[in-house]
Amino acid sequence: MSQLAQNTSLSLPARLLCYLGPPSVILLTTYVSPRTALLSPLAFVPTALCFRKWLQSNERNPSRRGELEPMLWTYAAAGTLGLAGAGLVQIVISKGVAAVLFSSPELRTEFWEEFARSTVAGLTADQLTRRAEIASSWQNWVFNALLTFVSAGLVEETVKYLPIIYARRRGTPKERGQRNRAYLDYALASALSFGLIETIGYMYVSCESANEALGKSVLTLIARVVIGQVGHLSIAALTALRAIRRDYYGDKLSWWRVVGPSVLLHGTYDFIAMSGSALEGNVGWIQPTGMKIVAVVGLITSLVASSLWQVNKEWKALEIRDQVVKFSEDESIEL
Repeated sequence: MSQLAQNTSLSLPARLLCYLGPPSVILLTTYVSPRTALLSPLAFVPTALCFRKWLQSNERNPSRRGELEPMLWTYAAAGTLGLAGAGLVQIVISKGVAAVLFSSPELRTEFWEEFARSTVAGLTADQLTRRAEIASSWQNWVFNALLTFVSAGLVEETVKYLPIIYARRRGTPKERGQRNRAYLDYALASALSFGLIETIGYMYVSCESANEALGKSVLTLIARVVIGQVGHLSIAALTALRAIRRDYYGDKLSWWRVVGPSVLLHGTYDFIAMSGSALEGNVGWIQPTGMKIVAVVGLITSLVASSLWQVNKEWKALEIRDQVVKFSEDESIEL
């Protein structure tokens, strides 16, 4: 069997997962929100595009790429066990931080009630004033910082790093030595799965927010789905490329230097969004309006563009190093 066939071959359980997985997700979504289910196939578009790109790369140089079946199971595990585990850790961290910041049980209960709101429609002037007071408090700003950089950034990027740990141990030493781009494949599989579930979640919020104008719902989808998905993929790719530098090119990088840039980018991305909400007098996430949402989307777009630039820089640096190695090997053969 050729190496290309090995990379693309699937067992029966994996084939069943391919055939039954997406329809099952859409069917489950239908039970919760039929309107969301109509849009949910769009959530699979990034996965389809990345799979097509992987096929092209695998055809050119299969020895360097990851294998499709473990990538598929990584995709399934990240969107289920990975998200569930990350969510559990995030709940524990958030509850613990809130308990420290809001020592009064009454104030803590009030904070969580406001944090859980998805709309401010129907609130009285007094309720809105009190909500704005909590939003502007130092406790809320510290909570948002820890929520975004630790609970979201650190926890989620650590979960996305787990497929790279798996890839480091998969196959024979010779196979591992050749697959110097496989980290990228496994990391993106994990990020795509995270993005899929997150996209469907934001679709649900937009579809079920009957009080929101159509334009606001569309803006939510663009800002949190399109830009957010690109953000997930770019920072996962950044982690993978830095891990490749460490394990295949001998760069002395600690775990934090591999994962840290992605954690900080992820945290900053989320903190900007939460800050825009807080500056408008909201606790938790309520989409800002007017110039605030323009500023938030602009800053986040710039941040995602920066992460894409860093990914491109890392990739080109690896390609140049490959060319240098190949040139040296060719010279050695001639001598």
